[in-house]
Amino acid sequence: MNLTLTNSKKGLIYFCTALLICFGLNLDIFKDYAFLDAYELIYTADRIDNFHSLFIENGRPLYGLWCEYLYGYFFETITELKWPRVFATLCCIIFSTQLFRFLIKVGFKTYESGIFALLVLALPTFTVYFAWSTTSQIPLLLITNFYAGELLLKGFAKQKVLCVNVVVSFLIILTSMFLYQSTATTFILPFLIKTIKTNEFDLKIIKKFIVFTFFCYLFYYLLFKFTIVVSGLEAANRTSPNLLVFTKKIIKFFIIELRILVKSSGFLIFPKLSLIVGVISFCGFFILKMKQKIGLLYLASLVLILLFCYAPYLLSGQNYFSLRAISTTAIVVLFYQFYFLRYLAIKHVNLKFGFMFLTISLLVLSFFNQRKYVAGLQHEEYTILKKAFEDFDIESTDKLTIIIPKYDHLQKHQNLKNGFSDEFGHLSSAKVWAPNHLFSQIKWEQKKIRTKEEIFPVSNITVSTIEDLKNKSSDKTINIEELFKTKFSKN
Repeated sequence: MNLTLTNSKKGLIYFCTALLICFGLNLDIFKDYAFLDAYELIYTADRIDNFHSLFIENGRPLYGLWCEYLYGYFFETITELKWPRVFATLCCIIFSTQLFRFLIKVGFKTYESGIFALLVLALPTFTVYFAWSTTSQIPLLLITNFYAGELLLKGFAKQKVLCVNVVVSFLIILTSMFLYQSTATTFILPFLIKTIKTNEFDLKIIKKFIVFTFFCYLFYYLLFKFTIVVSGLEAANRTSPNLLVFTKKIIKFFIIELRILVKSSGFLIFPKLSLIVGVISFCGFFILKMKQKIGLLYLASLVLILLFCYAPYLLSGQNYFSLRAISTTAIVVLFYQFYFLRYLAIKHVNLKFGFMFLTISLLVLSFFNQRKYVAGLQHEEYTILKKAFEDFDIESTDKLTIIIPKYDHLQKHQNLKNGFSDEFGHLSSAKVWAPNHLFSQIKWEQKKIRTKEEIFPVSNITVSTIEDLKNKSSDKTINIEELFKTKFSKN
């Protein structure tokens, strides 16, 4: 009896396994909540005339169309936002399966490929993708850009400068940049993984990738400028390359952001232990490569590829680090760590159990990250606010003031020890544009009508901090700060 499985069957088995594990660890995404700007988008998508303007100004006009249909037509209530989150999670699993199949294709064993592909799903970056409807387009772009990278490997192997594979890849990447720029560099992953596995450093192919990337950025920038001129809008500051702070951003990446990435899913719960294990495995990869006498240029390229993957952020005028915008670099860092730990497990058979234990631990940590710091936290916040907003009587007033909590409210009141960026361990209602749109959305849902008539206009709501309100009078007030002090759970 022949039990040998084809790669297609292996891929199907992995997909089903990853499906069970991923949804099992992220069940909180099925709960009712929005998340940060999703509160604003779901209310404004088909209620304001200039909805697309902000997206065009930020170089993402296709993302504006995505949000218009996502929030304006397909999903109109907070409860329905679970479905774009499910879509994003499914896309993440498909992307993970892509990785799994490609790893097998270039020579990794089946169980090794499965471990790495599952660990990608445990990354904090992917925890955000599972939980946030506003990032639901990103996993889809990871799939398409990884496919573009596979096409480029085939295309650059040919003598022709331009061929069908290269042209199709160019169009895929260019389109993705008008949706979400940071996903574009995912196309480098197939080449990087194959190069490290085979240890074949082809400088000619690298030059082709560099030239190809340059033209992708150039065409995108020219088309973006053309779009701005035609629309009569002004480009946002974040779309303008800021070469003056470019060096500072690079230094910041290696000092702060890379340190977060090497911790993987333990970055909040066991930060010190995760840093030690992460740094050892990350540095161990480069030590291993140096022992293989790969050459200085090859070694330098392995470092520079981290910046290459992060280039859309480094070239922008934005100076705010978020895990949602660093997926490709996070995957590369994880692959370096995985490659070194795999080497240790092969050389020392007893370490295989440690390798498996570490994999399971990171998956479990991703579960706690989702429950305590992202989806579970957002659901608890939404439940409290929904009750308070539904109970508020709007019949006797047409004005309302909402007092929002401080950014570090949960840490200050010891609900949570840690937090990171605006993605982990922080309240959506701490942003001035979230609670007012949520209030109007809830009052609209409460009326159970499906016209877009505003029940309580957002323009009638003032959002303020307790300090700003001290010298002002307000008859009708909802104090979220006090509400959370008494009703938010201690985790």
